[in-house]
Amino acid sequence: MKKLISLFLALLLMFSLVACSGNAKSPGDSSNTQQPNSDSSSNKPSDAPEDSDEKLGVFNQNATLEETVMVDEGGVKITATGLNYTDYSVELELTIENNAKEDLSFISGSVGLSCNSVNGYMISDGYLNCDVAAGKKANDSISFSYDGLRPYGINEIADIEIGFDISDDDYNHTYTGPRQIKTSAFASHDYDTNHYQTTIVSRDAMNTYEYDIKHFSQDKLYDESGIKLVSNGMMVNRDGDTILLLELENTTSSIVYIATSDISLNGLVVCSSTWSSNAINPGKHGIIDVDLSSALSAEYWSIFGIDEIGSVSLSLTQCNSDGDNITDDVSVEINVPNAKVEFDSSGEEIYNNSGVRIVTKKIVEDSDEYSADMHVLLLAENNSGKTLVIEDAYDSLSVNGFMTDYLCYSKEIKNGESAVLDITLEESSLEDNKIVSVADVKEVEVGFEIREGHNTIDEPKLKISFD
Repeated sequence: MKKLISLFLALLLMFSLVACSGNAKSPGDSSNTQQPNSDSSSNKPSDAPEDSDEKLGVFNQNATLEETVMVDEGGVKITATGLNYTDYSVELELTIENNAKEDLSFISGSVGLSCNSVNGYMISDGYLNCDVAAGKKANDSISFSYDGLRPYGINEIADIEIGFDISDDDYNHTYTGPRQIKTSAFASHDYDTNHYQTTIVSRDAMNTYEYDIKHFSQDKLYDESGIKLVSNGMMVNRDGDTILLLELENTTSSIVYIATSDISLNGLVVCSSTWSSNAINPGKHGIIDVDLSSALSAEYWSIFGIDEIGSVSLSLTQCNSDGDNITDDVSVEINVPNAKVEFDSSGEEIYNNSGVRIVTKKIVEDSDEYSADMHVLLLAENNSGKTLVIEDAYDSLSVNGFMTDYLCYSKEIKNGESAVLDITLEESSLEDNKIVSVADVKEVEVGFEIREGHNTIDEPKLKISFD
């Protein structure tokens, strides 16, 4: 449902975040982690005055790297040969030797394998895609932008972990797991301090990347099977998007993937499916960002009576490298002090049966200026005493009597909850039916299935009229 690796910090303005934090002289031990100078829950936990115009300093380019063999197995040898600093990034230079009998491809930092870290923080920067013929060598590099590192509080390279996906022409894959290299700055680097927490709430970082922290807390809201939620924050970036930041620590000895799902804003369910999945290496911290303005477009918040976000709940699930669940879904709720927690459940009723009520909110144009899709926005209430799933009946929708292509994600709604049902009418199909504006839509018919588990409760066909 989401872009699996979303743009975060630099700030969902430009760059991506999936962070982590490490330890004293040996990344992984966070027992002495220092906290930023703030209460456990505060709105502007920065020591700098509100009118400060200070910005983050320049990236330290003094660290060097001695030639280090990262992989030497199966006829493959990958050697880190040095660091190259440019005006905008630091490049890890590699020599890849393929002494196997088949041509090989080497990938890192992709959606399929993203387990890179710098100074103990998981980083979604660091992409590599290199093909090397059998018996040949190749020189390549992996780039880390300064603007992708500094929001974590990383202003020098002390260590880097890189994982490689090695595949042949028959799509046989070998995953190396993260391989660490250490620079000349490793021995003196302060792994005790939680650099992410110190930086993210600082006025210097806010000025540099033009965002504002509306809420920041170190409340321990999740502690399951060696994964701990050590901080959470809510930011608004320069585009006005509201981003939830979750900092998780992996104290286990294995890579753990954290899946987020079941997102609710102010108690209103906006997403039931998996929103993101992010790897956290052993001994690291990972920052997961959830773009709340994308989970439910901020332009639609007022339609559902949401003036501000006072509460966010979501489920966290741990998975291993094979995609198998390690834990059950665990719900986490983040509350923003002094913010209103409310939504509007009113609307024109189009269905009321067996404890389920569905109302029409509005039909609107897509919030993306480059899209001519339209959205029929409904709200469903569940007071049946059961957990229900509401999903559309396949290929059941018509607009003004004409069959129309559409998209509608199912919603799982617990008893007492309400959820957004967003029916997206696709641009190309609307054009075929000579519909160019919401004013042209007079009537929509669509079928739904309401079920408890595999047991179907009802299959209503709903007619939605627009004046």
